[in-house]
Amino acid sequence: MKRLVFSLVAILLLSGAASFVTWKVVGAPDRTVDCNPRDLPAHHVCLSTVRSWSSDEILWVDARPRKDWQEDGVTGSILINDQEDWDLMEEQFVMTIFGDGSGTRNRVVVYCNQSGCSSSTYVADRLRERHGETLGFQVFVLHGGVKALRSEG
Repeated sequence: MKRLVFSLVAILLLSGAASFVTWKVVGAPDRTVDCNPRDLPAHHVCLSTVRSWSSDEILWVDARPRKDWQEDGVTGSILINDQEDWDLMEEQFVMTIFGDGSGTRNRVVVYCNQSGCSSSTYVADRLRERHGETLGFQVFVLHGGVKALRSEG
């Protein structure tokens, strides 16, 4: 039994030391989200592209569950997801995008937990179909979702 405990402690110490040396030599893991606009599907956008737009013209839409949005949603974002009352959230969306009467918000960026999250695509497609063309704004899905936002700090 002593041998087993000694072996486990030795393995733990050696793997910990190897991890520390690797961290010092290679550095922290790269958590950025690679994004090439040419490789994206239609209506998807890289965070770097979004950052090049004026923040006054962007409305962020969080397609994650309400709990996640409340914890770390983009400041000023609104919640629209496929798990709650769509009509109520859609009404809030229309009031938010045109509420001040300026009409300057002409780009909507929808994000969820990750790149392959179907919620953001569903929400973006539905907003585009129901309002985008008639009300004159563009709807995009953020490539990488909230992970892309977190990677920039």
